[in-house]
Amino acid sequence: MVNVVVTGSLKLYLCVMLGLLVAVADAHAGAGQDYFDTGVRASGKGDYSAALRHFTKAKQAGMDTAALKYNVAVSYYRLRQYENARRIFSELADVGSFEQLAYFNLGLIANKQKDEPAAVRWFQRAYRNVSSKKIQVLAEEALKRLGNSPRRVRRSDPDWTGFVSGSLSYDSNVTLVNSDLLGVTNENDTAMDVSASTARWLKGGINNGVRMSFGASLQKYSKLSQNDYSQLSARVMRYDRLGDWKMRIGGSWDEIYFNGSEYQRIVSVDARSRKVLSENNQLRLRYKLSRIQATDAVFDYLDGWRQQLRAGIQLRDGKDRVRYYYQLELNNRKDRMGTIDPFVSYSPTRHTLRATGWWGLGSSWYTRLDARYRYGRYNDPSILNGGAIERRTDSQIRLSARISHVFARRWTVDGQYIYTNNDSSVDRRSYDRSIVKAGVTWSF
Repeated sequence: MVNVVVTGSLKLYLCVMLGLLVAVADAHAGAGQDYFDTGVRASGKGDYSAALRHFTKAKQAGMDTAALKYNVAVSYYRLRQYENARRIFSELADVGSFEQLAYFNLGLIANKQKDEPAAVRWFQRAYRNVSSKKIQVLAEEALKRLGNSPRRVRRSDPDWTGFVSGSLSYDSNVTLVNSDLLGVTNENDTAMDVSASTARWLKGGINNGVRMSFGASLQKYSKLSQNDYSQLSARVMRYDRLGDWKMRIGGSWDEIYFNGSEYQRIVSVDARSRKVLSENNQLRLRYKLSRIQATDAVFDYLDGWRQQLRAGIQLRDGKDRVRYYYQLELNNRKDRMGTIDPFVSYSPTRHTLRATGWWGLGSSWYTRLDARYRYGRYNDPSILNGGAIERRTDSQIRLSARISHVFARRWTVDGQYIYTNNDSSVDRRSYDRSIVKAGVTWSF
């Protein structure tokens, strides 16, 4: 391993002088100010044990600034308490004015812990962030010492990125389209799935920019062609920051086709946010409002509005991560009147609990496990032919497992198994379903 030796003036500049500069910029009057100033003076003399004691007293006295956290992290680093330093620098990576500093210091820590790939990733982030030219130069030097070339991301990147994938699947019980138009054929079939997506930055980057994307997908059954499904989509998202929250706000358009004919158009606004709670924990929130319009009059009873409100948490351990969330879905549809039954509700309120985990299995193998429970209760009782009244409820469990293997720079193969059990108060809506897929993806 090539060791990044940032000694002498370079290391002192990064870990001490920048700490002192941001300390002066962020310092505020208060009970902890004297302790803080004393800690800064101790840092200047190289007495990091004393500095850490004084910074701790400043925090206990009520001081809580990013500058204090930074100086505490620097003290931990100089005392070779790398895990403590890494925890605090990870938090500072979500504080705008400290982001580039945190990236570089995280690279130094990874290098000290002999994790060269992580060091390269952090130095690359520090290099791509242009907040400080001096830190960018230091990151470039560190990368060269590790035998890597710095990769710059232009503030407005005109290049398109995306993927094309294809798969073959076996479906034990073909269901109709989606949760809105739910039915079962009680027949099995094989299908071909093809999908593609591409995106580019219109302005800026992930920390402050606008990104647009386009997608298309097709599912075609070998026998039950009346259940063929396809979709076109477009999305524009604004990436920004609101205090400690990273935000994504935008809109999307989806055109959906069923059995080769028009089916639905869905126009949505979508707001997502996430906040770092600790080194490995992240709070994630989302709100999505969709206007659903039938593009074939046959399905106009599905016209209406859908709201989805989600709250979850992500736990990370290195490259591995697990997400848990709860979602509330509210529907206000036109519903169906005067057909086979006098009135049928298509406006459910749904509650969903879900857990999804991603794990690495060696250098090029990855797996994802997903478990979801969803309970839905339709807003109005349906009036059936003959005068019977019933309020539909559904209880659904879905389990899936996927394994992927990256076998070339841009190529991935994967296999997936999905099991669904839907227990409905309406017998014809109850079913068990298993899907087995095998596919390949090319990224660009």
